[in-house]
Amino acid sequence: MDRKIRIGIFGVGFRGNGVGRGGSLVGVAEKAGAQVVAICDNQEMHLQVCRDACFRDRDVAMYTDFDSFIQHDMDAVLLCNYFAEHASYAIAAMRAGKHVLSETTANVTLADGVELCRVKEETGRIYGLLENYPFFKSNQEMERLVKSGSLGDIVYAEGEYVHPSTRQNSNRLAPGKNHWRNWLPRSYYLTHSLAPLMKMTDAMPTRVTAMASFQPDSVKGTARQVADMVSVLLIQTDKNIVFRVTGCAGFAQHGNYYRLCGTKGSADCNRTNDRVSLTYNAWDIPEGAEQHSTYEPDWADPVLGALAGGAGHGGGDFFAIHSFLRAVETGTEPYWNVYRATAMASCAILSHRSILNGSMGFDIPDFRREEDRCRYEYDRSSPFPDAGGHVNFPVSSQPYKPTDADMEQAMADWIATGVWEK
Repeated sequence: MDRKIRIGIFGVGFRGNGVGRGGSLVGVAEKAGAQVVAICDNQEMHLQVCRDACFRDRDVAMYTDFDSFIQHDMDAVLLCNYFAEHASYAIAAMRAGKHVLSETTANVTLADGVELCRVKEETGRIYGLLENYPFFKSNQEMERLVKSGSLGDIVYAEGEYVHPSTRQNSNRLAPGKNHWRNWLPRSYYLTHSLAPLMKMTDAMPTRVTAMASFQPDSVKGTARQVADMVSVLLIQTDKNIVFRVTGCAGFAQHGNYYRLCGTKGSADCNRTNDRVSLTYNAWDIPEGAEQHSTYEPDWADPVLGALAGGAGHGGGDFFAIHSFLRAVETGTEPYWNVYRATAMASCAILSHRSILNGSMGFDIPDFRREEDRCRYEYDRSSPFPDAGGHVNFPVSSQPYKPTDADMEQAMADWIATGVWEK
C-alpha cells in the first residue's frame, strides 16, 4: 500500500478534562503509521473535546451515528466503545467493507463469536484484537526465551491481571445500575492475563475449569451485581501446557504477573517493572549463562521500541496497532486474529459457567471448525442487561444483590463526581 492506512475511531470517550480511551489512541495510531480521518461518538461534546485535543492542525470528520460513520471513505475502524458491545459493531463494519481492530474482548456471547468468524470469512476483511499486554517489554523477552528453547518444553504458565479499586473509583467508572462494569463477571475480562501466555507459548486453549472467591464486603456501597473478588481459571492447551490465569482480579496488589515453567528452566516478570527473573536447573544451564539472573531486557525490535516509548500500557498500545496496520498493508492475518480472539472470549464465557456448575470442565470451541460453530450459533446467554434491564443467568458465583443502602451510596458518588447515567 503506497499511502497511509485511513482509520476511523468509534468511541472517543471523555475522561476528566480530556479525551477517553479512543481519543488517547489517535496519536498512537498515527505514530504507528495510520491516518485518523474520522471519529464517532454518540456524545457531541466528546467529539468536540477529541477534535480540540487531537486535531488542532487539520480537519477530521465527526459523526454521532455509527451507520453514517462506517460509510466514510476509510480502510479500517478501531472500536473503542463499551466492552459488551463490540461484536455487533465489528460485524457491521466488516459488512461495510472495513477492516476492524477491536479494543476489548471480541464477543460476550458464543453466538456472536460464531457470527464474527463467519462474517470475517464472508467479507474477506481483516479482524484484529487490540490486545496490548503481550507487547510489554518483559513479555516480549519471555516469548524470546520460549522460542530460544533454553527453558525446554513449557509445561505450566501463570498470568494475573490485578486491578483493585476504591469504592469511589468503582462507582465513577460504572455510572448507572445497568452500566456494563456493574454486571461484569470476574472471568470475562481475562485477555490481559491469558493473551500474554498464549503469545509466549503460541498455544490455544482447549478446555477450562474455574472457581471464584466470593467476597461481598468488597463491593459495599456500589451498584455492582458481582461480589466475587477473583475468578481463577485452569486452562488446558493444545500443546499440553496448563495455564492458571485470573480474570480482572480485585485483590492486592495492583499489577500484572506472568510466569513460565519449562523442563529446563523458568522465567517470570515483576509486577511493578520490566525486569525478568530467569532460573535454570543446575544441570541445564546454557553455555555462558548464569543459573539465576534478574535483568531488564531490551526491546526485541529496538527501532519499534523507540517509537513505542510514551505510548500507553508500556508501549503495548503502539505494538498492537502497528501489527494490525502491517497486516492490513500486506493482506495477512494479524497474530490476534478472529480465531484467537474468540477462543479467549470462549474461555471467559465458559469459565463462568464452570463456576456456576461446581467447577465443571468445558471444552473450548474452535470456531475455525463449522461443527463447533453449529453447536453454539444460537447461544446468546449474556451477563449484561438487555433493554429491559434483565439478565438470563447469575453474574456472581453466589447469590448477591446490592442493598438499598448500597445503591444510595452509589448514587451519591455518581452525583458527586458528575458521571451519573440512567
